Amino acid sequence: MSIANSVNVHEEPILDATADSAVGAAGAQAQITYAAGAAGVQHSISGIAWSYSAAPTGGGLKIEDGSGNIVFQIDITASGPGYIPFTPPKKGTAATALIVTLFAPGGAVIGKLNVLGHWTEGPNP
Repeated sequence: MSIANSVNVHEEPILDATADSAVGAAGAQAQITYAAGAAGVQHSISGIAWSYSAAPTGGGLKIEDGSGNIVFQIDITASGPGYIPFTPPKKGTAATALIVTLFAPGGAVIGKLNVLGHWTEGPNP
């Protein structure tokens, strides 16, 4: 394995999962929660994609490493799709939930959230 592969690309293909995608009801947040794993198991993600059907009121996105521990947060002020790759991937704390939230856009606006490249690492993930 090269250093570039170990930093930028997961070694094996990552299976698609419905748990990696969420759509909020009109005006409501969209959220993806990966439950805490066994001792030593960490969640990793390589990117986030989102969209709002129209310009949101108070739009944004955050990642929590355990409830309330915000490790990434941005404002989103426009409609349409957006994408952030994490190179190197973000890795959460062992035995801790990873929570990704697309903020409630308000009104009749619909938000869609997708976690790209989610996997677990650690002893017997």
